[in-house]
Amino acid sequence: MTISIHDGVLVGYSANFLENELLLDIETVADEIVTVTFENYLAHYFDHVMAGSILFDIEEIDLNTFFEENKEQFESHKLYAWPIWYDDTNELEQFLQKNNYKCYVISASLGLSGYVFAKTQKIKRK
Repeated sequence: MTISIHDGVLVGYSANFLENELLLDIETVADEIVTVTFENYLAHYFDHVMAGSILFDIEEIDLNTFFEENKEQFESHKLYAWPIWYDDTNELEQFLQKNNYKCYVISASLGLSGYVFAKTQKIKRK
């Protein structure tokens, strides 16, 4: 049976930098707690972090498209070496592609939204 996070409420999230994992705990509309695990996690960027966030979807998006739409943001991030040291956004995009990172975009009906750079994502019941 497929696990749906649509309209699920974010219970919490944590990053483990030693294990390179980002975990999102979500209470689904079926009243189950599930964990979305981003493995081989590099970095994340979240906006509107708040209790009671209602998630709409987590979607893998093409890196080229993502960078075309967010170039200005990454131009400003490079001053802070985020998520890695890079001189221009093309260098960052090439690094992510060469190292098989994917971009997962998190959209919300309310609250937390953003994206995650990781190699894989899985959803599991607790």
